Amino acid sequence: MHDLRPVLWQEAFIRAVDEPDRDTLARLIREAEFAIVFRRQQLENPADYSDEVRAMKLATLAMDSIKVQKLGGVRNLTLLKECCSFHRSA
Repeated sequence: MHDLRPVLWQEAFIRAVDEPDRDTLARLIREAEFAIVFRRQQLENPADYSDEVRAMKLATLAMDSIKVQKLGGVRNLTLLKECCSFHRSA
């Protein structure tokens, strides 16, 4: 996974949110989170990709919610604050 395409994190996210099995869901969420982090590191200037950065933040927030609701995790309040306070520029 060293040369991620921009769409790879989106594919990983979709696989995760569609997964009914708890064990597989947990693994797919970790993979999607890794893909998002890796893609974010690839962006030299995130402001040039503001729509994608916004989508990654919302996907991360959605996965956090899934972890709480389906996997019994604890809400990441820092993530919630960061995701909900982003500006139009990114």
